[in-house]
Amino acid sequence: MTHLKGGRWANLWVSAGLFLLAGMSMMAQEQGRGDAQGAGEFAINCANCHGSDGQGAKAPSLTAPNIVALSNAELIRVVHDGVSGGMPSFAQLGDANIVSVVRYLRTLQGQGDMVGPAAATGDVAAGRALYFGKAQCSSCHMIQGKGGFIASDLTAYGRSHAANAIAKAIVTPDNPVAPDARVVEVRTKTGKKLTGVVRNEDNFDMVLQTEDGRFHFLAQSDLIDVHRTDHSLMPQDYGRRLTPAELNNIASFLIVAGQTTPAEPLPPGRRHGGGR
Repeated sequence: MTHLKGGRWANLWVSAGLFLLAGMSMMAQEQGRGDAQGAGEFAINCANCHGSDGQGAKAPSLTAPNIVALSNAELIRVVHDGVSGGMPSFAQLGDANIVSVVRYLRTLQGQGDMVGPAAATGDVAAGRALYFGKAQCSSCHMIQGKGGFIASDLTAYGRSHAANAIAKAIVTPDNPVAPDARVVEVRTKTGKKLTGVVRNEDNFDMVLQTEDGRFHFLAQSDLIDVHRTDHSLMPQDYGRRLTPAELNNIASFLIVAGQTTPAEPLPPGRRHGGGR
């Protein structure tokens, strides 16, 4: 490694410190302005790998305890610099957009209005019954080894989300929706119609997972129509189908499930900041 003189090292540390301080200052100044900018940047730059809800897709979950525990300054640095051997640098977004992404990530983690562990204020047993019954959450989402697997596993979700953040995610599932979570409707030359989520695609083939969990391997040359929607598979009418009390009960069930399930340790060799 090339050796740097003490003065040059000092300048590098001062520059890094000034960047982090500037980022923290901007977070303080922009608190309360809303998360529209951060949500947009997250959807474009992060959701494809980490999932639209931050629960993980091609890359690890951003709501895992080890990520939640990082300070704002550490998160800003990770987004700006990337992770060696994993996530690339996103310095090109600019300081203001990086700060907005981190601020939005905190809302996905349920940290915007939460100090310490989230409180379960509803009926946990009723929430479990709703999850596996009327609300049909388990049709798509697995929790503690039970349920569907076309959508993200919610076992640890409640560990880092407050009840109001969970309720908001349920009633506004497409705010925003990640490109890899969009519902796609296809029609083949034989007249077969399929609706699902694209799991892999290139110029020659498409892998579509339908709501029943099955994978369909399709040749692009066999498709005569591909319609990409602007919504996910999650129902859009939970705000009408479920009462505020029922939403709170489901949130309470998720919170208790998350807090009573041991956190999985980081894989050996993975850096504290996470990555692909």
